[in-house]
Amino acid sequence: MSGTFTFNSVTSTTMGLVLLDVAKPILSPQKDISIDIPGYPGSVRSSKKFIDNNITVNCLIAASSYSDLLTKLKALSAYLYSDDDKVLSFDDESDRYYNAQHINTVIGKRNCNLYYIDLVFTCNDPFAYDTTATSDNQTITVNSTTKVIANAGQYYAFPIVTITFVQTQTHIYIENDNIADNRFDISKAFNISDVLIIDCKNKTIKLNGIADYSGFGDGGEGLAEWLMLAAGNNSITTGTTDATINVTVNISFDKVYFY
Repeated sequence: MSGTFTFNSVTSTTMGLVLLDVAKPILSPQKDISIDIPGYPGSVRSSKKFIDNNITVNCLIAASSYSDLLTKLKALSAYLYSDDDKVLSFDDESDRYYNAQHINTVIGKRNCNLYYIDLVFTCNDPFAYDTTATSDNQTITVNSTTKVIANAGQYYAFPIVTITFVQTQTHIYIENDNIADNRFDISKAFNISDVLIIDCKNKTIKLNGIADYSGFGDGGEGLAEWLMLAAGNNSITTGTTDATINVTVNISFDKVYFY
């Protein structure tokens, strides 16, 4: 791989970096926890989950003089530092991005005013995400309406669900029929034009732009699961325990990739 990369909205060439190569795992490392049960032949898996991975970016800094090199290195250090995840993307993979922080720099060799370094970006969120969100918008006027939403990614996606109320409503639920118990119920007094946003990845709920978790898990089946979309087709049902329903529902998500 060669070309450029972008970190925190700044292109690498702006910082005087020439990208030489990128090394990343084919599949993010997984932590497999098992337990031994007396009398049982072998171990039993307790859990398995993905852990963070590292993307190593091999770079070259070309300077006109030693003082120019120092200036570029000072600017580079400020460019790389962040307290939280920033978007990392590569120009020859423009369809996806990573949530990353620069954690470590491996010092390479210096040849006159050429400086070789390896920038190590750690992705605690170990997946790649589609740069273009997939969005589905529909108007629900019939109770328990089911819509198939296709997730063309390689792993579960956690969508942002935006519900706009066209009438007063006291209860709403959305359920993925393909995943057991993957449903949320919300009961509260919704008014006409209220906008409810459920961010299933960041685990936030906002009503008209203000954080509001009241009523989450109340009514209907009383479930408070954040909606997930499995890879492939997902049958998503929207409904209510009210006599009627009239809402528009937008489900937006970034497809998730392993590599």
